[in-house]
Amino acid sequence: MMTILRRHIVLTTGRKYRQIAAGIQSALAGGELRPGDRLPPQRELADALGVTLGTVTRAYREIDRLGLARGEIGRGTYLIGREEHDFTLQALHNRVDRDAAGIVRFDLNFPVPDGEPDLAAMLAGLGRDRRVAEMLSYQPTAGMAEHRRAASRWLGHFRMPAAPERIAITTGAQHALFTALACSLKPGDALAVDPYTYPGIINLARVLHLRLVPVEGDGEGMRPDLLEKAVAAQRLQGVYLIPTLHNPTTITMAEGRRRELAGVIGRSGLRLIEDDVYGGMEDQGRLPVAALIPGLSYYVSNLSKSVAPGLRVGFLVAPEGGMQAVEEAMAASIWVNPPLVAEIARRWIDDGTAMRTLAGKREAANRRMRLLAGTLRADGLAYRPGGLHAWLRLPPPWTSEAFAREALQRRVQVVPSASFFTGTHQDLQAVRICIGPPDSDEEIVRGASILADILASPPRRETPIM
Repeated sequence: MMTILRRHIVLTTGRKYRQIAAGIQSALAGGELRPGDRLPPQRELADALGVTLGTVTRAYREIDRLGLARGEIGRGTYLIGREEHDFTLQALHNRVDRDAAGIVRFDLNFPVPDGEPDLAAMLAGLGRDRRVAEMLSYQPTAGMAEHRRAASRWLGHFRMPAAPERIAITTGAQHALFTALACSLKPGDALAVDPYTYPGIINLARVLHLRLVPVEGDGEGMRPDLLEKAVAAQRLQGVYLIPTLHNPTTITMAEGRRRELAGVIGRSGLRLIEDDVYGGMEDQGRLPVAALIPGLSYYVSNLSKSVAPGLRVGFLVAPEGGMQAVEEAMAASIWVNPPLVAEIARRWIDDGTAMRTLAGKREAANRRMRLLAGTLRADGLAYRPGGLHAWLRLPPPWTSEAFAREALQRRVQVVPSASFFTGTHQDLQAVRICIGPPDSDEEIVRGASILADILASPPRRETPIM
């Protein structure tokens, strides 16, 4: 590795960190370095090149910014390649052509478009309310009292008891996750996660300089015995779980597994960050892990998956005695969630619109998932009732990136398993298929038919397999 880098890195006058980054890019483009390769420790490379440690640090940050590497605190920096970067959550969300006609969008985890609530009627009602002017002034950081009471009533439907005083109204679940991590962990701390997990938590860990520790699981999710082993071996400070309709694997934990994990977390004194944004999508509500250990848990939910993705309202339940830290983290990020948006959410919760919308979207999701599964007919397809995504395990010799690129060439967008992976060398090859973005049932069938055709034939030679 060091010999390859010294051959490609040419140091002259000018900014040496850019010259180092350019050399790494050159070695990657030429095939001498490959995705999955670990770069040398920064101090070793600095000594070999005769530059300062800070210069190499800036170079590694530069290739990370370019989407060519992933740094993991305590593990090192690994090359990931442009193929993986093209399918990151941020790249997919911000693509300028993401609404291009003719592309079946199976990529982003939106709720189904059926049964949208009547926003125009809601805004008209707001306009007639004399109190609406109050929404244009500063409000408490954690949200107005009536909004927090509505959130408490909403979460109660899903077996998450929480007093309004422990709830903060956030700008969506992603902001709630940021707040929870910022409150509970410090740079360098270790957070246990599933080997494949929500890309948003991977990005947050990178921004907050947290070390992700993948803990293996089984058909019911993360294994409690392996989590307990990792506590001491990896010096864990926290654990991130998606117990219901896991993103991306679709696994839902049984209550027994939830209680076992709660026991390990409680005995170990870890901080739990529970992501329950899909909790309302199953017909039968599951007991949140956070409800079992309220003194150690941050519980996150929202209305984006059940009502509307643009309704940026999230709910963060803080552990007992943790609201001050939550308010400080929120004040450092957005100060306060927009009260007008939270007021819309409150009214829809209180008049039953939110629950009726959830029921309709759950039924529509089940219909779409049946269409996807019935058309695709793949042995490796995992899905559950109420789920907004399916997880397709690919037969060899397909890789997740190669399959995703072949699908995109045929005007279907899926997300490869590499975008969810938290380790260094993945064996599983799979793609996530989201049923929310397509405009119609016909698009679901058309996209699934194309994916079935791809599965029926081996990869083309010109398709890059990494």
